[in-house]
Amino acid sequence: MKSLVVAKYTFSEFLQSKILYNVFFLSLGLLVLTYVASEFTYGVPNKVALDFGLGASSISTLLISVFLGASLIVREVENRTLYMILSRPISRMDFLIGKIVGLIGIVFLNTLVLGAVSLSLYFMMGGSWSYLIPFAFLYIVLEAIIILLVVIFFSLITNTILAVVNTIVVYISSYAIYEVTNTTFVSNNIVFQKVLSVGTYLLPGLSNFNIKDYILYEKVIPFTSLGLGAFYGVSYIAFLLFLCVTIFNKKNLD
Repeated sequence: MKSLVVAKYTFSEFLQSKILYNVFFLSLGLLVLTYVASEFTYGVPNKVALDFGLGASSISTLLISVFLGASLIVREVENRTLYMILSRPISRMDFLIGKIVGLIGIVFLNTLVLGAVSLSLYFMMGGSWSYLIPFAFLYIVLEAIIILLVVIFFSLITNTILAVVNTIVVYISSYAIYEVTNTTFVSNNIVFQKVLSVGTYLLPGLSNFNIKDYILYEKVIPFTSLGLGAFYGVSYIAFLLFLCVTIFNKKNLD
């Protein structure tokens, strides 16, 4: 209950800020880009709308997670509000989880609004329903939460700038490893295979959450694979949350 109270105030704080102007301008830009692209795209304007919608949702949620998550705890320390809150009967774990849940609420709201706009355009232009669509937006949220926890982890052990830079490196590397492992050079080189296999265990497998091409090209993914992807995301989130709570409990806040 204490975490939920902190989450409520964190969500309200971000809701009253100008961050949600991001949703309005992205929605407006999505409408304009979709209309312009559909004029130059013969036969598949609905896929263009969905492609832009998924891309805008993914990029905006990642930006929110990185740049708001990097200062989520640091700002409380600098403003000295953290000391006042922790002087009350609330643990560090409850406070941290509450702040994270509140920001996740903003991420979810952002994805929900942009998803509604993109799906409206998609169906208005003749798009057909696919069982992969809700999973695509679910994976966008899971990916954003993982990146949020990664940047919070780095912000607890470094400064804000390094936390952002390190998170961006982790994000790019996680996708790069997936692409590199499919090349002929790596498949023929055992040493590189071993090195990359270590990287796949250390870095989050964000490429598992990218199913946009399966929707656009009408490919099939078994429900078992989709469920395993969601389970992997939740498990990795739990692992990162455990790390963040452990570090925050032992961190010197003086």
